[in-house]
Amino acid sequence: MTLRKSLPLTRLAVALAASLAVNASQAVEFTLSGATADTWTYTLTYNPLDNYAIPGLATEATIRLTGLAGVVSATGPVSTDFVPDAPFLDTINLNWTAQVLNGGTEVLWTHVGPGTGNFDVDKHVFGFSVFAPGATAGAATFQTTGFSTDVSFGSLSRDVRGQVVGPTAAVPEPESWALALIGVATVGGVLRRRRQA
Repeated sequence: MTLRKSLPLTRLAVALAASLAVNASQAVEFTLSGATADTWTYTLTYNPLDNYAIPGLATEATIRLTGLAGVVSATGPVSTDFVPDAPFLDTINLNWTAQVLNGGTEVLWTHVGPGTGNFDVDKHVFGFSVFAPGATAGAATFQTTGFSTDVSFGSLSRDVRGQVVGPTAAVPEPESWALALIGVATVGGVLRRRRQA
């Protein structure tokens, strides 16, 4: 099954971005970076001063994606643009685990232990993925916890809540359509017989 995303997905993404734009100097960002027939992929962006899980204040950071449908698996990120400046930061920022919750309607990514940030330019963590065979695109909700800035010793929250394109509705299988049509035909036949009687 192919997912028709090209133009409709672009329009939906642009509309969401325009209506829910977050000032880049105020918070992290979690955005859709790509979509295929069954997989939605996201990028986490640290804007200048963004950080998470500051030692002594927060022990973990989370990204929660809700309002989904048909999710069967999810994975953590696969790459960053932290290297080659600081290779160890690349390893730290890939240490996210993914869980599919509530029957495939929610995904939770968790990072335990200290994170890193506070750069003077945007940095990115790529490849947070959600796999939902047969789903169609719509507006999902994301929310972060544990993000803050070291400049204020963690007292200034960088957490965000917003909307992003994701798998939000399952497409009925051909067998389901066939059963529905048979049901309609049966009901129509019964009603026709009653009228004739």
